[in-house]
Amino acid sequence: MSTFGSFPTGRLGIYAAQKGLDVTGNNITNINTPGYTRQRLNQVSLVSSVNDRYSSSYSTRIGQGAVVNNVTQLRDPGLDISYRKATSDVGASNAKLEGLNSLATILDEVGKGSLDQDDGVILSQLNDLRDLISQAITNGTDTYDTLIRSSAQSLATLFNSYADKLSEREGTYEKKLDQQMEEVNNILTKIRDLNVSIRDSDIRGDAGLELRDERNRLLDELSQYVKIDVTYSMEDVGADTMVEKLTVTLATGDKNPLVDGEYGTQFSLDPQNSSNYSMVLGPLTNDRGQKQSEDDTGVTLGDNDLYGSLQSIRELLTEEGEFSSQADVDNDPNAATKRGIPYYRQALDSLAREFATEMNKLNDTKLDGAGNLFSTGSDTDDADGITAANISVSKSWADGTVTIQATNRADAPSGDTSNLTKFLDLFGKKVDFDPSHIDPDAVGDSYNGTFEEMFLKIQSTLAQDQKSTDSLLNNYTITAGDIYVDREGITGVDLNDEATNLMTYQKAYTAACRLMTVLEEALDSLLSAGL
Repeated sequence: MSTFGSFPTGRLGIYAAQKGLDVTGNNITNINTPGYTRQRLNQVSLVSSVNDRYSSSYSTRIGQGAVVNNVTQLRDPGLDISYRKATSDVGASNAKLEGLNSLATILDEVGKGSLDQDDGVILSQLNDLRDLISQAITNGTDTYDTLIRSSAQSLATLFNSYADKLSEREGTYEKKLDQQMEEVNNILTKIRDLNVSIRDSDIRGDAGLELRDERNRLLDELSQYVKIDVTYSMEDVGADTMVEKLTVTLATGDKNPLVDGEYGTQFSLDPQNSSNYSMVLGPLTNDRGQKQSEDDTGVTLGDNDLYGSLQSIRELLTEEGEFSSQADVDNDPNAATKRGIPYYRQALDSLAREFATEMNKLNDTKLDGAGNLFSTGSDTDDADGITAANISVSKSWADGTVTIQATNRADAPSGDTSNLTKFLDLFGKKVDFDPSHIDPDAVGDSYNGTFEEMFLKIQSTLAQDQKSTDSLLNNYTITAGDIYVDREGITGVDLNDEATNLMTYQKAYTAACRLMTVLEEALDSLLSAGL
């Protein structure tokens, strides 16, 4: 290579070193930028061709410097997949635990009882009613009927209050479900639009790395709400030009597409099945509202087609546990073990109904003053369909037409309280709490226990679900954290590495400049010598 041929080598060296400094500086300044991926300069050696005018007569070919190919991101697709799966696990468990903790503020009665008895308000009220009946056995009903009725109404009011609070919580999570669907829809729209922008950048020859960073950040965020699969393919846009195409699909169920290049879908609730909070994926459309396929009318998702926080919130609104029907179990084999607000509402209904039913049976003596003690409201004596939300002291008991029956014998001697003893025994009696008594279609097993045990079972079921979910969340969080650290080790900016690169490119730049100086001096020498 002649002296003249060496000048391009020096120039390319300066250019490559300058680009290296630019990339390194960009990495350093973005160290705290959310979602930023470390960039790397790719360069190759420029080799002279056989017919190079500066090649040696002895066919000794010498390279002509370095050429900057491109700037790429440092990412590991495998770690991206693992991290997003772990994030889905964390999102699902976190949303479920948050919902269970919210229910616990209603049903967990620890610390809510009297100062001398920490049984909680409902159990305390049950004990108060039992104690008044016990005293009536000794002292007669004339004095205690009013006190017993007042205690019974207080118990009914507590049931009403708990049912109202569960309904309020249901309304809260309905809004939360709507909010999360809106957030998911916004993310899907942004990913679709970024796909278009990245494709346009690829066509222009611009890598669009910052656009890819934003898209990856959104994919990570999306994985909290739903479990996703992300695939990359090449798309022919004409003129022998191939560009990258990103597709996002659900990783569960039928693997329905969420984003396909420039087309994306939207989540919504099925208006024809709103009571079950069924979700619908709309047709894939572009930013102009055009369908990818005219035959695409959307798809209704099944019970197990979703995962992540979106599904956890939905299940909090739908799952009935032991009160599930056969149809529920057919759609989801795990339905009988999943418990959301409907389960706890119906479990309270079961407790209220069985208590009222047993009390009304004992008061049906056919004697004067006999009749229902509890009813479906304060303005009626009808006891058919009692729930925690509507249980009340009956109209006739409230106005004194009905009284609690001390005896069930017309020929009983004065002061006979044998029936009151049965009322008292009722509090220690084992009762079948059959889910089918609440929902005729329910296929869950009955629970046999006292009224107190049934309420404690409701509380313990919630506590166990909290504990298991919290344990899962801790495990998932640790796993996600470990994967995040591994991923950040590749994608994140390391100041030590960048400082090393900074010195390397600085020395390369200085050396390339020195080469140009030496070549200039050599050329001056040649010219001075007249060669």
